Amino acid sequence: MSSPPVRRAAATLITKAGADADATRVADSVVSVLRGIEDALTPIIGVRGVAALYARTLFLVSQEYSWLSITPPSVNDPMDLQLLHARVAARSPADSVASSRAIIDTFHDLLDSMIGSALTERLLRTVLDSSSSGNAAQDDITP
Repeated sequence: MSSPPVRRAAATLITKAGADADATRVADSVVSVLRGIEDALTPIIGVRGVAALYARTLFLVSQEYSWLSITPPSVNDPMDLQLLHARVAARSPADSVASSRAIIDTFHDLLDSMIGSALTERLLRTVLDSSSSGNAAQDDITP
């Protein structure tokens, strides 16, 4: 459903440490991407809309990664990225990379089904571009 350029950009951000990726750096990366997405989408769909997309994303991804079953207290609450960070950082590097890719891809696909491909691509490309150039720790990205 999503385009290869956005998926490649998300995968690059998630695997920025290359073969030596540790789970904490992967967790930092996925949280950074999700914060950027939250910042970009909140003016458009509101806190509740972003929280609902995030909750649905985690529900879907937790079908494969049960340890990501994080139930938010309510859709009125913003995304609990600290809890996500802790869970991703506690996994093996391979598990943290795979689950983080699944989170970004699933969030992207849900958003795409809600607002359409063109707007999704425009919004997420902006987020991924700013994430890869706005954080010094992410400048060492290795696909």
